[in-house]
Order: sequence, then structure tokens, then C-alpha cells
Amino acid sequence: MAEKERSVTELKDELSKLQAEIGRLEKNGSADKKIVVKTLFRWQAFSRPYTKRSPKWFIYTFLLVTTIILVLLFIREFFIIIPVLALAFVAYILATIPPEITENEITTQGINSSKLSYIWEELDDFWFTEKNGFIILHVDTYLNWPRRLIILINKDDREKIKNLLVRYLPYRELPKTNWLDTAAERLSQGFHKLTS
Repeated sequence: MAEKERSVTELKDELSKLQAEIGRLEKNGSADKKIVVKTLFRWQAFSRPYTKRSPKWFIYTFLLVTTIILVLLFIREFFIIIPVLALAFVAYILATIPPEITENEITTQGINSSKLSYIWEELDDFWFTEKNGFIILHVDTYLNWPRRLIILINKDDREKIKNLLVRYLPYRELPKTNWLDTAAERLSQGFHKLTS
């Protein structure tokens, strides 16, 4: 019986040594492993939608801004003139300077766009829209800034991108919009009709 107790004690000691060795190997093995991030799909596209504006657009914009400034001068709202001029300047710059071409990619870790990286845990859902002949990928985020990624894609790549993103994010058939999106779209359509 004493021999049996001694062999059980020896086995317990040997088992605890083996468990300690396994724990040490697992700890060292996990430190040696590097997370490999694979690129699933890569494409280049403009950084924003761009349409070459006609001289008529510039004339209408100038007349609109001039009218707004005259009204503001008449009602003595001088401090509002500066933001109106700033918006007019931004509109002019966006209409005259073509956008740069950016690298975009979908990886096993997330989405990389315009030299910024967003991991899957920071992203919510996605959908596609079309504007002025451009296909736009919208991805909502859980971040404070940006709340939404807006990435242009090539028309031929839409299904491939959708099939890749569906593995990680929910897809919306209908675009998610709020009152600000709707108001901006209506204003844009009205101004486009006016200038065409």
C-alpha cells in the first residue's frame, strides 16, 4: 500500500511538472506568434465624387452668394457674411480642384482607406448608393469621428466588395438616412436643376 501511495505521489508530482511545462510552452508559443493581416481586396478610387462644373454653375453660385450677402448686409447681420463667404470658397475649391486618388483595401483586420485603418470592432454596418455616376460605399462606425466612412468604389467591384464585407458586417439593402441627409440631397437636387 505504501508503494502504491508513493507511486500516486510521484505521478502527481510528474503531472504538475508536465502542466507547468505545458503552461510555459504555451506562454512562449503565443509570444512568438505574430498576427498575420491578409489583404482580401485592394482598389484605387477618387477620394470624393467629382463632377466638372460648367461656367453656368459658377455664375449661378456667384449670383446666389452675392444675393445672400446683400440680404445679410441689408438686415445688418455682418457676422454671418464670413461663414457664407467661407462656404462659397469651399464650394469653389471643390468644384475646381480634382480629387486625389486614394488606396483602399479590405483586410482580415478591417478596412484601410486614405492611409487610415479601421478594425471590424469599430465598424457597424454598410450599404451602397450611387451619385453622379459614382458608386459609394457607406460604412457607419462606432467612433466619435468619423461617424461614417464614405469610400468610392469601381462599378465592377461592387459585388466582390459586398461579398467580402458581408462576412464581417451587416448589409443594408436600403440606405440609412437621417433628416440632414435628406435635406442635403434635396438641396443638391434643387441646385442641380437650377444650374442645368
